[in-house]
Amino acid sequence: MQMPQVLALSVMVFGLSLVPVAGVIISLVPLCMVGYNTGGMRYIIYLLIMIAVIHAIEAYVLNPKFMASRTELPIFYTFVVLLVGEHFFGVWGLLVGVPIFTFFLDILGIKPVKPVQEVAK
Repeated sequence: MQMPQVLALSVMVFGLSLVPVAGVIISLVPLCMVGYNTGGMRYIIYLLIMIAVIHAIEAYVLNPKFMASRTELPIFYTFVVLLVGEHFFGVWGLLVGVPIFTFFLDILGIKPVKPVQEVAK
């Protein structure tokens, strides 16, 4: 896209992506301004599509996989808990849904099933 200062823009987007929800919106403002100066409305549309795709992959693929590996839950359970938590409690559901779910599993005494390879070791 031949945008100027790509390194500075990428550092800004990475830093602001650590801020939940608002970071994406805040990082889009300067990106869209630079995109408009470089290529007009077409670049703004390209940027919006690229950022939406990247954050969708992060939110719906990478985060559930990371949470599943840290909590030893199947990815499907983690994904469902994140979807239900976000639907009913918004951002708070995303933040505390999986820890509360694992807490209830511990209280109920439900333990993860270990694969045969790990049991043999």
